[in-house]
Amino acid sequence: MGLWGWRSMPRGTGIGGDRGWLGYCFLMIKRNFLFIGAGLTVQLCYKACVKSCFGQQKKDYGRLNNRHSLDSKKRIAIISSQYFWLPEEAGPTRFYYLAKMFQKYGYDVTVITSSFEHHEKVQRDKVLSSNFNIIYIDCPSYKKNVDFRREISNFVFEWKVKKVLEKSKVAYDVVYCSLPPNNISKVVGKYCFQHHIPFIADIEDLWPEAMAMILDKPVIRKLIFFPFQRDAEKTYQYADAVIGTSKEYSLRASKYNGRHIPYRTVYVGCDLDAFDKEAEGNIDAVKKPGHEVWVTYAGSIGHSYAIGHLVKAAGLLQAEGHDQIKFKILGNGPLKEEAEQLAKDLRCTNVEFLGYVEHAQMAAVLMKSDILVNSFAKGAPQSIVNKIGDYLAAGRPIINTLENAEFCRLVDVYKIGVNVEAENEEALSRSILALLSDLVKLKGYGVNARKLCERQFDRKNSYLKIVELANMVILRKKHGEKTKKRN
Repeated sequence: MGLWGWRSMPRGTGIGGDRGWLGYCFLMIKRNFLFIGAGLTVQLCYKACVKSCFGQQKKDYGRLNNRHSLDSKKRIAIISSQYFWLPEEAGPTRFYYLAKMFQKYGYDVTVITSSFEHHEKVQRDKVLSSNFNIIYIDCPSYKKNVDFRREISNFVFEWKVKKVLEKSKVAYDVVYCSLPPNNISKVVGKYCFQHHIPFIADIEDLWPEAMAMILDKPVIRKLIFFPFQRDAEKTYQYADAVIGTSKEYSLRASKYNGRHIPYRTVYVGCDLDAFDKEAEGNIDAVKKPGHEVWVTYAGSIGHSYAIGHLVKAAGLLQAEGHDQIKFKILGNGPLKEEAEQLAKDLRCTNVEFLGYVEHAQMAAVLMKSDILVNSFAKGAPQSIVNKIGDYLAAGRPIINTLENAEFCRLVDVYKIGVNVEAENEEALSRSILALLSDLVKLKGYGVNARKLCERQFDRKNSYLKIVELANMVILRKKHGEKTKKRN
């Protein structure tokens, strides 16, 4: 799911309450006027308030250049306001794993993140720590992914992170920053450019491209989301290199930039050793009757994921007498209650909603399953999402309804399952029966899925590309190499 969760928001609700999408678009237009001159006074007042609350900035662009490392250890700042989670927290551990990997390969690591934990929408327990330095930037809370208060929180982080960098006594050899939010990566990139620090942008999602589905009027959409577009392009202009969680994301940085930006495509993936250990430790606790066949979905239950069509497919199979086929749905989301009610209305006794489960239990359920479904709605903007690493690690065939061309190619080329039309419960039910009728193909898809995970999705191997890219941009900077166009 994209960070904003555009289609996972219930229809009829909106920014901070009952405004709906129309109200949200109105607020975005108001915000955009700040950048085209009509609301300049409001913007200046807002920044003045932030300064008064959080302190004045001091411009000292030469300070870092005069600092010298006391040892030869390379120093990296990993900046992620909304993508960094510790193992004790509920969110994905991609950036935590990455920080450990940099540390393993000789880097002195500092993580700069928000005090507000985006996944559970709570302020963090700052007592939680790790064996690398973590700087928490105090930011206000918000209740939903799509919330004007989230924009305020992003602005506060943007303001404070530059101050943190300027006051830092560490001479960073490289800075690694996630985006979105684009305004934060833009400010970090500009700071790095002014201080001659190599800057790597990690593209987790495409803003504003991922927002396109909420408006079908291109002119209005361009006006409303202009700030996101502008900040994205500025980030890419400052980038010395790019990491993309799909090839589409990786190539986006150079699209309008007038120069080739070095990149590596590194899928979110999974820690395969940890997955196996978790699954093995919990497999006996997951009870599966011998005659049952499990078709499993794990992830968010929102508008982007077409879980209603998954339930309808279950209803079709039950009506045809395939009582041995059971659907296991793991996860929460704004449409969970609606999906559960649909299952009741259709009298589907073959669908079980397990809600949010710990990763270790999820790993065991996936391993016990026979088929995994990567369920998405038509037009969903997602690419290669977090769950794919776990799906592949489980070594089970995948039925994919995501229309993203890059992932569809992976399914076809590596023969890990089948692509099925989105929001078509009849096609989905037929695909399930077809797979179950050919056990050789079923097993082969699963074996191929596991092999693909080992080769391209296992973090201990794939994340080495990120460390190697960081080493490269540091060397290039030291040798005075410059990319062609920087505004």
